[in-house]
Amino acid sequence: MVSVRHLAASDVDAAVTLHLVVLDMEFLSRFGPSFMRTYYRAWTTTPGSMSFVALDDTGALIGVLLGATDPATHVRAMVREHGVALARAIVIAAATRPRLAKDLVVTRAGRYVRGVGRLLLARFRPTAGEPSADAPRIGEVTHVLVDPAAQGGGVGRTLIDAAIAFGREAGDDELVLVTPPDLAARHFYEALGWRSDGAMTSRSGEPFLRYRYSLR
Repeated sequence: MVSVRHLAASDVDAAVTLHLVVLDMEFLSRFGPSFMRTYYRAWTTTPGSMSFVALDDTGALIGVLLGATDPATHVRAMVREHGVALARAIVIAAATRPRLAKDLVVTRAGRYVRGVGRLLLARFRPTAGEPSADAPRIGEVTHVLVDPAAQGGGVGRTLIDAAIAFGREAGDDELVLVTPPDLAARHFYEALGWRSDGAMTSRSGEPFLRYRYSLR
């Protein structure tokens, strides 16, 4: 039997281990366990975040879902409350891995600088970039991880159901997610009622499929 609860600080080590196994090819994973532990701890406290773990009947962690019911608030809070620690972990990892440092500069340096600029603008001009009152509230699911040994047992479905319920409770109108263009993933999300919204390519050249789910 699978149970789901919110991610807690005590789950961070197990969640990071699972992340590095399931998404070893992901850019974030290349920064290593120390960065990932800082990253996951941030999700346990940051306003606007959505974070769940799935546990088996022995209490072992077999799945993780990360997302945000309010992505803009979540990103601002991540930078404000955890930005220094995250940046320090990135610098340490890049300093010891020249290839990682090069890829970081080429694929992300410009985006990070623009992001910091927007955050500074929002700090001194609080209304800058705020959505209108009648704009739809769109949450996002950024990661869905399932232990390979537990796949096919309803873990992913249970995590997604928890995210949908949490998004509705938070007042979101819609959830979006992106996933690698894997055939099994495509069938999984479509079977759960998610609508395909086309393909996209990340800034680092990674292909993804985008999906949407209406909460209304």
